[in-house]
Amino acid sequence: MKVLFIQLISLLTILSSASGKTECRLSSLPPWSHKVLAGGCSRAFAQAVLYPVDALRTLAQTRDGRTLADVGTGALIKGCGQTSSFALFTGAFQFGIYGVVQPKYGHLIASACGAAGSCLVR
Repeated sequence: MKVLFIQLISLLTILSSASGKTECRLSSLPPWSHKVLAGGCSRAFAQAVLYPVDALRTLAQTRDGRTLADVGTGALIKGCGQTSSFALFTGAFQFGIYGVVQPKYGHLIASACGAAGSCLVR
């Protein structure tokens, strides 16, 4: 989780320094960057929130008889930071591409392009 926040802060720092100012103002950024930031942050946040639920589901589906008491509650968040930071870049690509393509070609084409673009990260 700490890695995710460090990467998010470094991304905001890079974007703010690219505009030549020391403070980050969203109005000074290009319009497509808003969609990149929003898509990446929302995807990372959703992954971080749902990761423990997914870990519980995986534990329930295993047939080796282990329970949450056996593996400990730390197993629910082990790997959450790495997965969420990966989701940050995947979401940024997907929703950034969608936001650029959608006004010109519509929702269906933009969704397909965004999904294909997010595969580039994987």
